[in-house]
Amino acid sequence: MTPRGVFEYRLPPSKSHMIRELMLASKSTTNTEIIFNGTPGDDIISMKDCLELMGVEIIKEEGKWTIIPPKNGLIAPKENINCGNSGTVAKIMSVIAATFESEITIDGDRSLRKRSNVELSKCLREMGCEVSGDSFPCKIKGPMKFRNNLEIDVSKSSQPITALILSSSDFKDKMCVKLLGKGVSKGYLELTIDLARKWGLKTELKNSSIELYNWNVKSPGVVRIPSEISLYPMAILLDKLHCNLQVKVQKDDPDNLLSSTLDDLEIPELEILNLVNASDIITPAAVLMAISNGGEIVGVEHSKGKESDRIIKTCELLSEFSMKCESKKDGVKLIGRDVPKRPERIVKTHMDHRLAMTAVILATYCGAEIDDVEIINVTHPEFMSMIAKLR
Repeated sequence: MTPRGVFEYRLPPSKSHMIRELMLASKSTTNTEIIFNGTPGDDIISMKDCLELMGVEIIKEEGKWTIIPPKNGLIAPKENINCGNSGTVAKIMSVIAATFESEITIDGDRSLRKRSNVELSKCLREMGCEVSGDSFPCKIKGPMKFRNNLEIDVSKSSQPITALILSSSDFKDKMCVKLLGKGVSKGYLELTIDLARKWGLKTELKNSSIELYNWNVKSPGVVRIPSEISLYPMAILLDKLHCNLQVKVQKDDPDNLLSSTLDDLEIPELEILNLVNASDIITPAAVLMAISNGGEIVGVEHSKGKESDRIIKTCELLSEFSMKCESKKDGVKLIGRDVPKRPERIVKTHMDHRLAMTAVILATYCGAEIDDVEIINVTHPEFMSMIAKLR
């Protein structure tokens, strides 16, 4: 493709925000309107489907969902809970399942089944739950027995503590949770706490500890979802690859999840990019550095536990497009000044939506045959139709 002119790159609604807001809305006593632009991805749909199994009514309209919580609280689902591709949904549902006395199976697609749930499973067992395994599918039987103190490792993911916070309104006793290890993705944990406080949570994180106890979830009435800021680097990459194309995209990051990192990404002489709190963008960031001056991405060892081992698979993707890189324990080293070339074989996405989107954008420059691009729908259902408008 040799696109020219101005191109509007539309971002989908933020799945991080919408999944959390859906969970909170389902535990309120009054209805909530969730307003958004664009089309929600399959991860958000998975959260919706799980909540509907627990008695939540969700009325879907274009740009607006109305959440009607069950009058007497969430009910135990009568069938397996399918979380699709979403690790966040799976961990939230694991804690919700642990509040019921019946045995509940948490499952997902073949990509989710490869991901670990060891830290959260350990916590649930310590609280007296029966947990069949440390990955998915997993059978969980509660109810939880609350402890005065609980420790949880956040060095690989903030999702387990996010799941506990979002479920804590049902806790019968106070519990102090201490966070162990060097935390990653801190912005997303802060987002969880900030959103929960907007709905009535009274506690906060102090000295790597947070007290969780019963609280009343009060709906703000109307919630507005920002765009998916973690996909912003995809637009930057498309712009950099095509010199005659001006890509317009709105940088909508009201919670400052990635703003400082995105500013670093556009520094011309950037040598080291630390993504400890933004590991989701490793793949497009690596390509951007590869086609410019090179450098090194660090702080992303925990990205090995994402939809794929993103350090290894990012290097594999770049190599397929004839770009030079080297995998490190906690990141990727890029040589720089590379020109993407058409791969000689089918590019594998490993059922990782961020790898797939990056591959498609590279292919707009040099062509490629790419497998499983439908996985992109978990985050950005309009992506392929948007890219198809390039000429």
